[in-house]
Amino acid sequence: MKHLITRTLTSLMLAAMWLPLAAQAQQTSVVKTNIPFEFSFNGRTFPAGEYSLVRPLDHMLTLRDSRGHTIAQSFTIGVDSLSAADATKLKFYNFEGRYILSEVWEKYDSSGVQLSPSNRASSVIAHRSTDSRAAAEGSQP
Repeated sequence: MKHLITRTLTSLMLAAMWLPLAAQAQQTSVVKTNIPFEFSFNGRTFPAGEYSLVRPLDHMLTLRDSRGHTIAQSFTIGVDSLSAADATKLKFYNFEGRYILSEVWEKYDSSGVQLSPSNRASSVIAHRSTDSRAAAEGSQP
């Protein structure tokens, strides 16, 4: 009887430890968007079209094509705003005619993600104060 109680308590404790991890795994964020211009994501250039941005893990953003295939990934850092976003938005920097995806903000959220620049793009983003910004709106499924 003592062994049965011990096994039951051990099972319950393990389940309680895994429950938050399972709940977090189910909250994967997906943003579907139509980007109307050629753009760069993590140092690679992609044509205009339908894409999905997925956050499978904290500090990771995945770019998927219209068929749902992963085509690029980037590390991210969190950014905060004083107010929640009124719509889901992607922010791009325009440098010498090239649009570089820099931030993703989801509707009703005051926290967004900023893409970690690739080595090639870091000098471009360093000059962002004098460059223009572009935005594309996305939607959540």
